[in-house]
Amino acid sequence: MRKAAVSTILVLCICTNSCAGTTVERQTTLTTIVSTDEPYLISASQLLETMVWPPHLQPITLSPTAERQLQRFIFDDVEIAAAVSDVAAIGLVRGAKPIGAILVIGVTDPVIGNMSFIEGLRAAALNTSVDTTWGPMAGSVMAADGQVWGVLPLSSVAVVAVGANRADLDEIMNALVRRFTHQ
Repeated sequence: MRKAAVSTILVLCICTNSCAGTTVERQTTLTTIVSTDEPYLISASQLLETMVWPPHLQPITLSPTAERQLQRFIFDDVEIAAAVSDVAAIGLVRGAKPIGAILVIGVTDPVIGNMSFIEGLRAAALNTSVDTTWGPMAGSVMAADGQVWGVLPLSSVAVVAVGANRADLDEIMNALVRRFTHQ
């Protein structure tokens, strides 16, 4: 689990750093949303596809290299792969400045071994984290190497995000919480 979490951090760092040289084009994606009796169940890809970011934040596609590294991370760890339904990741920019990246993990089995998926991710990736809230949702945050990291469980998905600073991380997480809670 620790190796998998470190790999996640590496992928997000690479993604954040590779955003700096990326040309930003606004992308419009039309998506059909199917309403169910259980609105709290959403896949990682559905969350990002249906996400409406604040106008000043633009999502950008990650490089193919970063996506391949991410896939290797997920499917090299048997326990993680068995608990993951899907994975989606994007970078975010404000103007031409990269402010962070997010990795959304769809979780099919919330328990791995004797701990929850989120507890394992938190223990491995954010060992010096503190609890925090974004809107009505609780997560964890920590600062390392000039970046701020956050983990936020959203029912059927877990969000791992990195921001240039706490304000950027809060903006990213609050936008996700608003989308998820329909606020």
